[in-house]
Amino acid sequence: MPTIFQSTDHPGHTPGRVVYTRALAGPLAVCTVPLMVGATTSALLGETVWGYLVWGLPAALTLSSLWTHFTLARTPAELAVRPGQAALRSVVEVLRDTPRTWHPISSVRATRWELELSIGRTTHMLKPSRWPRYAALREKTRNAFDPSHQPSAGPS
Repeated sequence: MPTIFQSTDHPGHTPGRVVYTRALAGPLAVCTVPLMVGATTSALLGETVWGYLVWGLPAALTLSSLWTHFTLARTPAELAVRPGQAALRSVVEVLRDTPRTWHPISSVRATRWELELSIGRTTHMLKPSRWPRYAALREKTRNAFDPSHQPSAGPS
């Protein structure tokens, strides 16, 4: 039975629409503020603002939606650990309830600021502020990582 750790970004029982809407607020603001400034400036100069409305607004909405999806797909929400293996799921994967993909733990290194966890060929930086049970997570990953069970590179 794996031990499961949830980050502060874990959606829990929150519906996907709500998680997506909350995550969309920042990118939407960043993408539409320049649009509003440009449209306001054009209006004050007596120029047309239709270009901002017809081309700028759909572009800002598309860009912010893609940005939000990419961010949610890359944000770790859940880490499952079992001896020698770990599975990290993103917010999108948790919302879609996709099955865990287990990979061997390649290395575990705890620094003062974060835990560097290499799962398969990818290294993840897990910050204590994002993981409520950070001390237990650090100990569990250290115990799960056993260098004697890792495949060797073979003779040189």
